Amino acid sequence: MKLNDGIKIFLRPIKPTDEDLWTDWYYSLSNISKKFRFLDTHRQLTPQLIKESVHIDYVNHFALVAIAKENGEELMVGVTRYRLDPPPDSAVIVGAVLDDWQGKGLGTKMLLYLLQIMIKRKIKQVHGDISLENRLMLRLLDQSGFQITEKDANGIRHFEFQLTA
Repeated sequence: MKLNDGIKIFLRPIKPTDEDLWTDWYYSLSNISKKFRFLDTHRQLTPQLIKESVHIDYVNHFALVAIAKENGEELMVGVTRYRLDPPPDSAVIVGAVLDDWQGKGLGTKMLLYLLQIMIKRKIKQVHGDISLENRLMLRLLDQSGFQITEKDANGIRHFEFQLTA
């Protein structure tokens, strides 16, 4: 796929062999991007967290990665995922794009692609939490029809969306 600026990106499911790419992606996120994605800037990477992030079952937990080529090397520039919560037809979604890759349409394209996968898998409801500081994502979710609660808890707002085929 091509981004708004014409750069080619390859979208694919995450693989167990992506541990190093995922770790590099995580450490390349700014503190604000970590806060927006993990709702925490101090999360320490542990071998268990890395393993849980790349060793998924592709049904209850699915992750989509965006891969770019830089100097002939693969670079993970975005990750979006869902976990069934509660199974079988509701899922929480999360995602993040490296700071230098934001504003190119990648997050939107990844979200839309993930939602298409979820529809095919008969997932009916999407939900999650978002930092009130993440104004761009709040605007995207609002414009996309996501219902965002008005109630805030510690700077976090909940969102929901009903999927239809």
